[in-house]
Amino acid sequence: MTAQDGISRRTVLKGTAPLLAASVAGCTGGGFGGFGGSGQVDIERPGIVTQIVERDKAAVLHIFTSVTGEAVYPSFEFVQSGQAGSGSNSIVGTWQTPSGETLTFRQNGSFTGSSDEGQFQGLYSVSGSTLALQITAPQQLLVNFQFSISGNTLTLNLPSGESFQYQRVGGSDSGSGSGGDILTDIANLQIQRVTGGSGQILRREVRTGGSGSGSIVSSDGYVMTNAHVVMTGHNLQQDLFRSLAGNLQQEIVSDVSTYYEIPRAQQEQIVQILLGKVLNYFSQNGQITGINKDIFVLNGIASSGSDLRINAWPAQVRREDDYLVEVGGQPTWGRDVAILKVEESNLPTVTLGDANDLDVGEEIFIVGYPGTGLDELFRPAETLEPSVSQGSVSARRTLATGIETIQTDAAINKGNSGGPVYNMDGEVIGLATFGQSTNQGIDNIKFALPVNLAINFLNELNVENTPGEMDQRYEQALETFWNGNCDRATGLFEEVLAMYPGHPYAQDYINECTTLTSSS
Repeated sequence: MTAQDGISRRTVLKGTAPLLAASVAGCTGGGFGGFGGSGQVDIERPGIVTQIVERDKAAVLHIFTSVTGEAVYPSFEFVQSGQAGSGSNSIVGTWQTPSGETLTFRQNGSFTGSSDEGQFQGLYSVSGSTLALQITAPQQLLVNFQFSISGNTLTLNLPSGESFQYQRVGGSDSGSGSGGDILTDIANLQIQRVTGGSGQILRREVRTGGSGSGSIVSSDGYVMTNAHVVMTGHNLQQDLFRSLAGNLQQEIVSDVSTYYEIPRAQQEQIVQILLGKVLNYFSQNGQITGINKDIFVLNGIASSGSDLRINAWPAQVRREDDYLVEVGGQPTWGRDVAILKVEESNLPTVTLGDANDLDVGEEIFIVGYPGTGLDELFRPAETLEPSVSQGSVSARRTLATGIETIQTDAAINKGNSGGPVYNMDGEVIGLATFGQSTNQGIDNIKFALPVNLAINFLNELNVENTPGEMDQRYEQALETFWNGNCDRATGLFEEVLAMYPGHPYAQDYINECTTLTSSS
């Protein structure tokens, strides 16, 4: 819940800051309560956005989700087979149903198709009487058929019992160009399990994940972010399968470039053929087990070169909603919000506002961690520092789900998702969520979800958005620092560290005060 009677922490600060400044300015002698004295230095007060960011950046988090599993499959080998060749029983060629659906299989292991729902394409492989179609566009999908060819008739059977018949309308198409003999040999390879004493069960770790931003909304460890940042609604099995496919592709690329001195275009075709065969084999004989999803949050590291996993807090999801839903059969953005909980106390917090009070044309800014990938989080890294992008509200647009979004020209990049969107009073009024695809010819249009969606979840959890004692002390320390009283500010920052030893920025201000007072 937000502060009572519409009075936010920032509103109060805007009134008290001048009073504090006047008190400090009036103390130039022996000092009162630590004010004045030799610790007084000249410091230029930053602009309002910088002030808000400095107060809140310890409460703006980097969130990363790690999904791990183990791919388990029997060892295999490639053997020559005439099944995919160009003989009379070959599947290579163009086939068509009476309704006009068309499939074209090429010698290089690729296929294309068309139906009344549009065009599709991908890779295929044949193993015995099994035809595996690895559809790559318009979406990723793997479908296994049992097939048979009788004369010019191709019959495809699904495990559900559905059957489809095609007639050959075009002959085989090698699609090989130069290097065609090699491609034909590769396409004719059949993959089979190694049996007997030399057969093994192979195991390999598979990992995937995602990352984004978020903010602490209560001093006892409640955090808000986008649901898609924590991979809500994801098919983790499919996510890990795609990761496995990517790893296998890299390995095959390495092998092909080593063993085949042929043009790059032919190498790429060979890679796709072999990859399709291996993925088909895995789909029939292997599995991904031990799937586990872990969520971690970071609010800055005090020194560079640290292992971020050691410094991160584990988090649990307390409330979440789907980020993609269907309305009228079409996918659209949903209530893409998740509330996490970390087992920490006396944490810094942001102040929540009301998105309903936001006007078109109003200035806003976004704080988050764009551009930080999962790989960087799993090795020693430089200090994480949130970045700021500024813009204005360009429109309020309602999604098909009935959710009114905040359209802005402020940058929202990969990694910003879930990060706080501020008004100029320092209140969080939205969550940075998504952008318009540039391939639609529209640039610089981004969207945030209203913070009210998250507030509804917080109300369900009986979570209050109020600053803790440490938070108030930190703001007091910043005000004292900006007013040039380093002696008093140092004492306050030390109190902050006593309350919250993990504060990522208090020590930096103490160090800066030491430098300023020693040089003055």
